[in-house]
Amino acid sequence: MDMKTRILRSLSQATCDKTELNQTILKFKKRFDEANAAIGGKKKK
Repeated sequence: MDMKTRILRSLSQATCDKTELNQTILKFKKRFDEANAAIGGKKKK
């Protein structure tokens, strides 16, 4: 499991009932996706 997935899963489990933190997680996910696209290009699984 890659670092991005581990971070997002652990944050999601810790904050499932807190909407403000859920929004923060979504922002992190978007930033990880943008960084991944810039560094490695878009790869389909």
